[in-house]
Amino acid sequence: MGNRMRKDRLLKEYIHDPYFTKEKYRDPSVCKKCGVVFRDGIFEWVEPIPEGADPIICPACRRIEDKYEGGYVVLEGDFLKEHKEEIMNLIKNTEEDEMAFRPLERIIDVKDEGEKIFITTTYEHLARRIGEAVHRAYKGDLTIQYPEGWKYARVHWVRN
Repeated sequence: MGNRMRKDRLLKEYIHDPYFTKEKYRDPSVCKKCGVVFRDGIFEWVEPIPEGADPIICPACRRIEDKYEGGYVVLEGDFLKEHKEEIMNLIKNTEEDEMAFRPLERIIDVKDEGEKIFITTTYEHLARRIGEAVHRAYKGDLTIQYPEGWKYARVHWVRN
């Protein structure tokens, strides 16, 4: 075959995240805001904190400071108004479950505007998980979009 390129497959280009570069962090490092530890190339919740860990601000805390979201969730409809407390508890539980395995996945902000709730997340995984959890529990219509070339998710759920 030589140097011929295959034209029958698409290669997904790596999407750069300016908030996360493994080379930036010494092993071990600990976030001085949330306490997450960078060790062996990943962020994880560790007790006790490794001795001599470099103090850093982790990518999630930096995204929260900058309000630089990786996911956007809109929940709306009459059903939402009637079951808001239950749905908000489900969202909080979903965030806690996701953070246990992906410590950088966090909610940045929640805006309750009565008939709609707007949620921003640090990364796209949590936005998707929130939408899927609400849909699984309460049905309705769920749409998830990943704009091409972006490490980002837009999630919309509605039930009237």
